[in-house]
Amino acid sequence: MDYFFVSYEKVRRYYEAPPKVDLDALAYVQRPGAVKEGTPFFLGPDMRPLEPLCSFFLELSKTLEAKSMQDYAYDAMDLVEFLGEMDPPTDLLSATEDDLLAYREDCTELRESPDMPATWQRRRATINNFYHWAVHSAKLLDEPPYYRRANGRDVLSWGATSELDVRHLTFRQWRLFKQVGLRGLLPDDRVDRAFRGQSPLRNSAAGELAITTGTRLREFSCLLDIEVPAPRRDGSPAEVPLQAIAKYGLPRTVMVQDATLREIDMYRRTERAAMVRASAKALARRREELFVVTDIDLRRRKLKGILDGRRRTLRIEAIPAGIRRRAVFESDRGLEPMALFVGRGGRMPTKQRWEQVFSEAHRRTLRIAEEYECDVVMPEQLKIHDTRHTFAIYMLQSLTQLILREEAARLREGGHDAFLVDHISRNPLLVLQQLLGHRRPKSTMRYLRYLRDTNALVNKAIAEWNDQDKSYVDYASAVAEREVA
Repeated sequence: MDYFFVSYEKVRRYYEAPPKVDLDALAYVQRPGAVKEGTPFFLGPDMRPLEPLCSFFLELSKTLEAKSMQDYAYDAMDLVEFLGEMDPPTDLLSATEDDLLAYREDCTELRESPDMPATWQRRRATINNFYHWAVHSAKLLDEPPYYRRANGRDVLSWGATSELDVRHLTFRQWRLFKQVGLRGLLPDDRVDRAFRGQSPLRNSAAGELAITTGTRLREFSCLLDIEVPAPRRDGSPAEVPLQAIAKYGLPRTVMVQDATLREIDMYRRTERAAMVRASAKALARRREELFVVTDIDLRRRKLKGILDGRRRTLRIEAIPAGIRRRAVFESDRGLEPMALFVGRGGRMPTKQRWEQVFSEAHRRTLRIAEEYECDVVMPEQLKIHDTRHTFAIYMLQSLTQLILREEAARLREGGHDAFLVDHISRNPLLVLQQLLGHRRPKSTMRYLRYLRDTNALVNKAIAEWNDQDKSYVDYASAVAEREVA
């Protein structure tokens, strides 16, 4: 079985029309009603579409993004391969409950690297979605080959995912990681001439933005330069609306503090400016692939330009990540990338590149901390998402302490207790849920145990953040004022 994923970019780059065939392939694959970008399709030995997989994923493409379809495709192919190797061989529509249980056992117990519960849950979701489609939509089966209860449990259920490991950094850990790992300095803030990392100002500014706003990797990495303003004269924070690049597309506003704005502005005036100049020729060669913006209306928050040969007008918050990565602006100097954080060739660094940057910075921090015998103990594991956990924990602490102080001050001045609506509107967990963009309160509740944690290390870390950097205190105050208004 061969498989492919629909890719407009590959058609643009590599398609050559056969002799005597007059076909604009790019226009064809991008026509209204065409197969969605990222949709997988499968071919048999005769190079004809392999059913029922092609029809199943065509249906999934109506609601899933390319990355989710890719994960489902690999899981489906893994199952098909397993069923084909059974004795006797079988297929998806002929598989029995025992066949699927054998697949679960193979994945979770017998393989060289057995699946963790979370991985198996994803595979199980693929199986459930396929048989639900085969029974209710395609009418290929009368009923699934296994029994499902009304609560969703079935014989394929296995394992329980543990509570998410919430790792956070103290102020001293973050400062050491940022200065030594990301910026390439030494523990005493001297320049390390042996450092060979690239774009240290970009990397440290991106990390600072993530840890002081709680934004996810896709959110901060896909920001456009015009969305994050320059530092203001009065030192007030800037509000940045998120929508299309936020998880599930849930709209929310993040506030970028003045200290972070100043750090971003330093990067913008130095490394970014140099990268923009160096990428002009590379962008010019890729012009047909890009979203060439011809007009920027910041008041109405709209961009006008040419995308895939058509004139488009897009609202800034509603621009998806894929188009943001292709957005450029035509200036007197040629094409300039609109991304805030710019990589080689004027492109936004990919998710894999950002993960590589943080991984290399973490290894460097561990090595330098050991060589210089630093009194800061760095965690053995550190991921980009840990910056979001750090923001969540300290914001929850700051919001709670702020509300308690204000309530005590109100009572000292002879005021009455707050009304119920005041408690609800300023509830720290509800405010944090909004700031983080969580759909369910359960996702936010996992941080509650850190609020009750009296461990000296956590308390000391909070004190350090509040003393050394007012980001969380200022953020909490601004959020509280906005909620009241």
